[in-house]
Amino acid sequence: MKQRDTLDFSGQVAIITGAGRGLGRQHAHLLASRGCKVLINDFGAAYDGKGSVDEKVADTVVREIKAKGGEATANYDSVEEGELIVTSALEAYGRVDIVVNNAGILTPEVWSELTLESWQRTINVNLTGVFCVMKALWPIFVDQKYGRSIMTCSPAMHGAGVAAYAASKAGLIGLANSLQFEALKLKLDIKSNVLVPQAVTRMTQDFAASVNQRREEQGKAKAPDATKELMDRLSPDKVSAIVAWLAHPSCKAEANIFEAGGGYFARLNWARSRPLFAVDKEDLYRAPIPEEITECQEIFCDFEKGDMPISGDGTMGGPSAFERILAHLKSDSRSSNK
Repeated sequence: MKQRDTLDFSGQVAIITGAGRGLGRQHAHLLASRGCKVLINDFGAAYDGKGSVDEKVADTVVREIKAKGGEATANYDSVEEGELIVTSALEAYGRVDIVVNNAGILTPEVWSELTLESWQRTINVNLTGVFCVMKALWPIFVDQKYGRSIMTCSPAMHGAGVAAYAASKAGLIGLANSLQFEALKLKLDIKSNVLVPQAVTRMTQDFAASVNQRREEQGKAKAPDATKELMDRLSPDKVSAIVAWLAHPSCKAEANIFEAGGGYFARLNWARSRPLFAVDKEDLYRAPIPEEITECQEIFCDFEKGDMPISGDGTMGGPSAFERILAHLKSDSRSSNK
């Protein structure tokens, strides 16, 4: 059996936001065990972002890592103050090679109860906070011509009962892809990827408890608690291996979205259906009518002959819609619809 190459991080420095508990804590422990120096950033607030700073949360993880012979430093700034987090890492270790944007909050309001204040608070931490960290870190990555960025998304990105959280997580995909475009344009070894973890964490447990409390107050039946078997199977440590891979210099993935949890790993991708050109090339300046769309709906809802507009393989995907339209101008009439 071929001996595996060990992923070593000696000499590298990582910033992990929200590293005081759950997924971030496990990521920090794994990277530190492989020789990485880690800045443990955690504000220490509750899962919904409320509460004052609790330095014990980050300090505990630092002590745990040091007790195992690793190197770690605590930071208690909010991700909305990303420049302070990056400065803290530079002061401690003189460089930054990796960032795991893991910090996030989850407000429990369903759509009918969601307020603008709660919406903005969620977006400010989960999306704008990542922007603030990356904006401060990007010049460093560019200057050293190297960097690894992992953004923690959520299955909620597909849509969920918590609209603010879902929107904030979906926004990370556009941000991650945009940063990869910048890196490719500059021809630098900077990789930007998205992680969609499936894990039972303090956030998910506290959120479930909050939902059950609200259901009880409304006279509704409580949702069943997660079984011990499920909690063990979906523990945070079963996600961290892919974070180490994405953070390593040998990783070539870029603008990819990965699912991970319970020993399961998969890559997600955008998909475009078979395209429909509702008007002939000779009649291109005529606006299609609704009946043409109705008649041809089976064509543009067919994914069997589709493609992937974002491949993340270095080319950043297949042809854009604009490129498809230009190609149609050079083709024979409606041949692309056959």
